[in-house]
Amino acid sequence: VDYLKANVPAMEKFIATSEATKVKGDRYTNFDKAIDASNTAGIFTSGKEILAQEPDFVDVTIALASAGFDQSIANPPVDTFSNDTITYSKMAIQQIEANKSSKTGNYGVKKYSYKTDQFGGKENALGLMNYNIGYILYYRQGKNDPAKKKEALPYFFKSTQYNAFSKTDPFVYQTIGAWYLDEAIRMNADRDAKLKEAGNKDTDETLAVLGMQKGYVDRSIDAYARAYKLASAAADTKRKDALYAKLKELYAFRYDGKTEGIDAFVATVMNNPMPDPTSAVTPVKEAPATTTTTSSTVKSSAMTSDTTSENSTGMAKPIPTKTSVTTDTKTTSNGTTTKTKTAVKKPAPKKKKTR
Repeated sequence: VDYLKANVPAMEKFIATSEATKVKGDRYTNFDKAIDASNTAGIFTSGKEILAQEPDFVDVTIALASAGFDQSIANPPVDTFSNDTITYSKMAIQQIEANKSSKTGNYGVKKYSYKTDQFGGKENALGLMNYNIGYILYYRQGKNDPAKKKEALPYFFKSTQYNAFSKTDPFVYQTIGAWYLDEAIRMNADRDAKLKEAGNKDTDETLAVLGMQKGYVDRSIDAYARAYKLASAAADTKRKDALYAKLKELYAFRYDGKTEGIDAFVATVMNNPMPDPTSAVTPVKEAPATTTTTSSTVKSSAMTSDTTSENSTGMAKPIPTKTSVTTDTKTTSNGTTTKTKTAVKKPAPKKKKTR
């Protein structure tokens, strides 16, 4: 009796601990198996179970955000996990910024890891988590809600502010440039209506609209020039040529039909910080109207919108590539390792709709 009184509580604790360890191990095993099988539903089910017990497990949060994003760029796209992807991408950003450590050391799990030979895991993960949010807001949810596109811009912009693959992706800058361009084109209907009321003559009011249009085009030119520079560096000839054609179109509108100076601007654009989309656009000051002034011969209706989405111009769309790490160990979600050799997947552009 004395022996049982002294030892049964310890036995009970040991059994409970062993059972908890087994359940925890099963969660990790199920999570890893779901990732290996590209079973997105299974990834979310087991991943959420892990996070319910270990809410600061940043590697799991990153993996959930990444698995959901891959569905948004599938062919055809699947939006089932879009809201969850945004939620977990934001959660991952918060955890990383709060210095929650990566248990795997790679900022992610298995194929959803962000540490590469070129990029550190922390910065690369921050850049691409912001990219996840921007992409889904702009290209998935923004299809039917233009406000979502504007909401996406700060995330795309922030994705360029880290030492991450997204910083070198022309598609990010092209998307930002396309939004400014679409806004400038949208303003043209208002300007045309005001011109008609004034007998097709410019007034101070129509010139104010034109000045704001040119302010938006300035932002668009800046973004497209960066995209062009990066596409040129990556020897992406098809994209580079299309971007340069768009730049000439924008430059001609901005400078009343002239394109002189475009190459000089492109050559130095990377020397200056990119304008933050959350900052106010500065209108270009136009000359005051007179009674004989007629509408500018170059109007924004001469510009064409740039469709950079899935059904776009045929230019290959680089999507950030999930990368694994060159290593002699294989890291699983519980942080344990086994000896193996993992091939490196360089963070280079892939074919359309793949990451």
